Amino acid sequence: MKLSNAERVLGVTLVAYIVCDVLLTPPAHLETRNPSLVTSVGIASLALLFIGLALSIVALVLIFRGSGRAPIVAIIAAVLYFPAFLVEQTGHFSSLRAPAAIELVEVVQAVVALVALGIAFWLSRRGTTQATGS
Repeated sequence: MKLSNAERVLGVTLVAYIVCDVLLTPPAHLETRNPSLVTSVGIASLALLFIGLALSIVALVLIFRGSGRAPIVAIIAAVLYFPAFLVEQTGHFSSLRAPAAIELVEVVQAVVALVALGIAFWLSRRGTTQATGS
């Protein structure tokens, strides 16, 4: 299956999103804060973050399968990043400040999520207008 340029860009953006998500986890060794100091709001935001990670993987698979639903799934995945980002930026994630490496990855991922949102909205709009013949 041949992907359009926009689908390729969305695919690359989703890969970047996935990499950033993985870098935010303790196994990547950038996160040095004690997990026991994460607040309940932080845990809830982590749940949304991991749901977004799973959905971004699903969206990537859907792109390569040629599904018209890929942009919608990518939109949902990207939107689910922002609660965790906002909780962290407002200091409600943990009683400790985030390490500098985590802060950098979070900002990069916010940009990546915004790019994914833009491309996915454009693809979904383009798919809607093509389906209706407009």
